[in-house]
Amino acid sequence: MARFFSRTRVWLGAIVVVAMLIPVGGWVIDRYLFLVAGESVEDALGDEAELTAAVRLVRSVDCRGSARSGSAFALEVDGRTRLVTNRHVVEDARSTVVQPLEGGPGVQVREVLVATSADVAVLVIDDGLPPALTVATDVRLGQPIRTIGFPGARPAFRAGRVDRLEPGRMLIALEVGAGASGSPVLDEDGAVVGQVFARTEGDRGVATPFEDLVAAIRDAVPAPPCG
Repeated sequence: MARFFSRTRVWLGAIVVVAMLIPVGGWVIDRYLFLVAGESVEDALGDEAELTAAVRLVRSVDCRGSARSGSAFALEVDGRTRLVTNRHVVEDARSTVVQPLEGGPGVQVREVLVATSADVAVLVIDDGLPPALTVATDVRLGQPIRTIGFPGARPAFRAGRVDRLEPGRMLIALEVGAGASGSPVLDEDGAVVGQVFARTEGDRGVATPFEDLVAAIRDAVPAPPCG
C-alpha cells in the first residue's frame, strides 16, 4: 500500500492545481488529502502498517437525510469476522457505506445489528470483509495504546496510554476527534483492548473495554427499519 501512495503522490499533487480550476476540484482535493493522510498513518505504523487493512471509514445517512461519519474495524469473535462500529454512528440509518483507508469505491452495508448493552453496532456486508484484528486478553492502567480511525473523515493515527479503568468504560490519554467514533484501541501487539465511543470535554478518548465489546457484539440484534 505504501508503494501505491508513493506512485500516486506526484500526479495527485499536479492535479490539485488543475482541480482548483474545475467544478469537481473540491472532490479531487479531498481525495488527495485522504490519500496523503492514509500514507502518514502507514508511515507512523512502520512495520505494522498492515493493521490499516482492518479499518474502514463509515458514512451513513439517517432517516431525516442527515449525513454522519465514523470508523469501523474487523474483529474476530467466536471464530467469525465481524465489522464493528458505534451504534450512534449508524443508528436510524437508511443507508450506510464503508470505505478502506486507501480510498476506492465504498461498499454498501446490507444490514446493521445494534447492541443494547454498549454503544456498539455490527455492519453486515455481502463480500470484501477486511482481515480481522484479534481480541486482547488483558488491559492495564498506564498501558501504551494507539488508535487508527477517521476523525474528520480522514485517516489518523494516535498513540497514548490507558488513563483510567472503570466498569464498562476506560479513559484513554490521547486526542480523539469527531469521526473517530468506532475506532479500535490497540495494544503494542496490535490486539484490540477496546473501542472508542466518546470523548471528554478535553477531547480525550472514552472507550468500551474489550470484554464489554465482545459481549455487545454477541448480543447485537437487527436494527429497526428507517421510519
